[in-house]
Amino acid sequence: MSLVTNTLSWALVIPTYQRQTILLRCLSCAAQQTLPPQEIIVIDASPDWEATYHQVMQTLANQHSSIDWKYLPANRLSSAAQRNQGINLATADIVFLIDDDSLMYPECAQEVIRLYAQDTQHQVAGIMPKLEALPPDSQEQSGAVNNNPISFRSKLANGIKIFQAKLRYFAKQLIKDDDIFIPYDFAFPKYTLPETLKDMDTHPVPMIHGARMSYRREILTQVRFEETLECYAVNEDNDVCYRASRLGMLLHALQARICHLQTPEGRLTRFTTTALWGLNQAVLHRFHSADLQRFNQRFRQLLWQRLWTQALKDILDRRWTLPSARGIGFVLRHYQAILAMTPAALRTEYPAFQQQLISRDPQNRRDKQPK
Repeated sequence: MSLVTNTLSWALVIPTYQRQTILLRCLSCAAQQTLPPQEIIVIDASPDWEATYHQVMQTLANQHSSIDWKYLPANRLSSAAQRNQGINLATADIVFLIDDDSLMYPECAQEVIRLYAQDTQHQVAGIMPKLEALPPDSQEQSGAVNNNPISFRSKLANGIKIFQAKLRYFAKQLIKDDDIFIPYDFAFPKYTLPETLKDMDTHPVPMIHGARMSYRREILTQVRFEETLECYAVNEDNDVCYRASRLGMLLHALQARICHLQTPEGRLTRFTTTALWGLNQAVLHRFHSADLQRFNQRFRQLLWQRLWTQALKDILDRRWTLPSARGIGFVLRHYQAILAMTPAALRTEYPAFQQQLISRDPQNRRDKQPK
């Protein structure tokens, strides 16, 4: 380990909701980092959060006692509010904000912290690890052990799963999901990499992915997540990312690796998440846009482009009811009313509108049924 990383500490903040199994796997990967975290903070909005709390504290916390574990119930069901709640508890220099189904490779944190440590002038606001298609333990799961050989059928099944994961990852690169946020100033800040980082495996990026974020804690004291957004707060990450980029550059750490599994359990349906993606962006621009009329024109164009790409993705994934495309249609019918409201009215009325939309979501109704 480079000695320079010892000067910086890091914390992990994770909001979660009814995803116990994958959360435990995520926390295990984080606890086993070659550069361990100073603290791990979980904010759980699940009704049965105490069961997971006891499991984490009795297993992972005991096995990794040098880490300061904080596992608390959420003040409210909103990933944005949950992240703010966790950030308020963090004391480390760097705060990692990843999803509960993001799995860190063993040296992920060390490589990210190494970059922050070399940025002696604090020109870097945030750093994103490199996305991997397969989880850290995929080779262990698919490889044969001499003393316990895996059957040909098992090898074939594992090979097919790995091929499918790579194919889906390639398809996601063809239809970009990350380049869909219209900047409040209609342009992304541009930075030059500091001299201390020019020989390192990294480069500036305009945005960083919400499932694999990290920021200096000093940045997060100035830029907080928007708590008007309810539940699975789509676009909360783009909002914070863009406002943070005004304060410093964002980097892609190519030697730091992480896998985002995108586990479906506990999520809302694609129709609802797609609708919230568009509606939330309209709300955020109503709060922060430099020119609402210009945003309106660009957003309508983006929605029509997105309508066709989402329909294509629905078909490729054999979602014959076209839920994502229908979600875009819902946004086209409602976003103008959002732009016509005052920010004060939106902060009062939009949470109720989101709750009404979420309450009709079939996945939400299933989650609330007795187990």
